Amino acid sequence: MTTNRIAEVAGVSIGSLYQYFPNKRSVFSALHERHVGDVRSALQHHIADFGSSSFSEFVVGLVEALVDIHSVDAELHRLVSTVISEGPEHFRAALHAAFAGAITRCGAKDMDRILFVLPNLVEGLVHGVTLSPLASRDAKGEAVTATLAYLAIHQELGR
Repeated sequence: MTTNRIAEVAGVSIGSLYQYFPNKRSVFSALHERHVGDVRSALQHHIADFGSSSFSEFVVGLVEALVDIHSVDAELHRLVSTVISEGPEHFRAALHAAFAGAITRCGAKDMDRILFVLPNLVEGLVHGVTLSPLASRDAKGEAVTATLAYLAIHQELGR
């Protein structure tokens, strides 16, 4: 991947590209920031809607939205992730915070165990979609199935 190739794919001259991005890393940083904004928006949307749904519906909706975001251009996402490595840790922390708030509202007693597994499970599944040989729809279905299987053992979260 070169800046010349980026400019070619973007349909701009290399000079125009350098006017906005001094190097290839800055292009990847901008793509990563856009991705982070999309993820943040999905998290905020689902947290805001949680009051009108069950915990399982909240988690499934969030997993589906996050899989969709990561499936848009899986190859580009993989490439950006190799250059900007801090993304997964921030993503996992954001998931942890979102799930902590929702679990607290459910009154779950085993919060530490759930917060150990659920954010890591969802992060792994969502980012795994970018590596999956499955069609996006099938990968999403498997991610939801795995998440629901985990939630099924925690009756205190409600349905």
